[in-house]
Amino acid sequence: MKTFLDPRLKSLLRDIADEEPESYVVGGALRDYLMGEVHWTDLDIAVAGNGFLLSKHWADRHRASFVPLDDFFGTGRIVLVSEEPVTIDVSSFKGSDIRKDLRMRDFTVNALAVRVQDFLTHSMDRIVDVVDGRRDILSKTIRACSERSFHDDPLRILRAFRFAANLQFALDPATLIDMQQEVTRLAEISPERIRDELFALLAADSSIEALEIMDKAGVIEILFPVTTAMRGCTQNEFHHLDVWGHTLETVRQLEKLMLDPESLFGSLGPWIKEYLNDCPVKGRPRRTLLKMAALFHDSGKPESRFIDPTGRVRFFGHEKVSKEIVDRYGERLKLANRESSILGNLVEGHMRPTIFTGEQVTKRAVLRLCRRFGDDTSGLLLLFLADLAATRGPARTPESEERAREQVVSALEICFDTEQSPPKPLLSGHDIMDSLGLTPGPDIGRILKHIGELQDAGEVTTKEEALEAAAAMLNSESPARES
Repeated sequence: MKTFLDPRLKSLLRDIADEEPESYVVGGALRDYLMGEVHWTDLDIAVAGNGFLLSKHWADRHRASFVPLDDFFGTGRIVLVSEEPVTIDVSSFKGSDIRKDLRMRDFTVNALAVRVQDFLTHSMDRIVDVVDGRRDILSKTIRACSERSFHDDPLRILRAFRFAANLQFALDPATLIDMQQEVTRLAEISPERIRDELFALLAADSSIEALEIMDKAGVIEILFPVTTAMRGCTQNEFHHLDVWGHTLETVRQLEKLMLDPESLFGSLGPWIKEYLNDCPVKGRPRRTLLKMAALFHDSGKPESRFIDPTGRVRFFGHEKVSKEIVDRYGERLKLANRESSILGNLVEGHMRPTIFTGEQVTKRAVLRLCRRFGDDTSGLLLLFLADLAATRGPARTPESEERAREQVVSALEICFDTEQSPPKPLLSGHDIMDSLGLTPGPDIGRILKHIGELQDAGEVTTKEEALEAAAAMLNSESPARES
């Protein structure tokens, strides 16, 4: 399979091959190549010399950016800026030669190498494979390179699940046993490294199978101890699962919706996909935050659970407790402020769309929801539908679920139309002050917000109608103010 190489990358690789004969392309790029997927924009290169110094030398020579990664272990990054940026990580051999280096890597499917010179001439039949990585690629198996793999770096536990989710590979049973023996050491790993692996796992189209195996292996309880109380926490007649079982089923249903939004939302599908792929922080799309919201949306239920005088189990205010919990984990994982805000809003607001299971919701109510949650309205409604689909107790009727689906589709159409063609405001703050004799203050903002909702819903269409509605709102509040 001959493939195109960026001219600047080809020039750089020629220099590397000439100056460092014992240099090899290693890891994921070769794995993907053998799977029929070519991504020559992110390469790992192992060298016999000092990878840190050599990467800086080659970056300077080719007028590329140099990023120091680890001086002690001899690792540096070269970034070639072009139409599509190319990243090359250069590292010193982990052992005395490439064969020992490969045996010390994480998983067999990544323990592949080919000399840079052979890579340039497309001589891929010369790939070095000392741990049967090609066999495991064919059998779609994630297998540790050695029994010490997880002892040497416990983060590889999460990485194994990440590869399983992204590649849709199965975990080797012996590898699973090895990681369970080291699972408690995940507590030693920095929150940032945990976050990056977890988000990369959740970015997969289907991560639920990996999450379920993680759960059985005890990984999730180590990462998020709050889930312990969710297990065995029984619910009311609307539910057929305990809180934790319902949580995992919500993730499953959410992934189904995200994988094929066109099947339910029709022409709005591309708009929803654009939302899901948007990255509040580079490399961390909204779809991952939405799955995190699903994992934590009911985390406050154990603390909120009580039984009322009729014997019914209730969870009043659990969404607020859940938000407090997810806020704490967001801080621990060093999420950006914007990510934490999105995550908290989705978790705290996940009960708001239950209005769609009842009578026809007015356009004004829909637009009020859109104004409150902004860009994340579609995410909130996806979470609601997944939550609903994961709730199949005897009190949940197919009719109420179908009614909710229809109303959610209609609501998203309203939100989309409003976003594409927002109406010009009928009134300004000065109009309200001049007409009603008010002075600047919070009342002006409240009135403008109210008029905006009426205008969005089509209940006022002229400036005169808007002024009348503003006066009516002020008059209706006057007795309460006087009392």
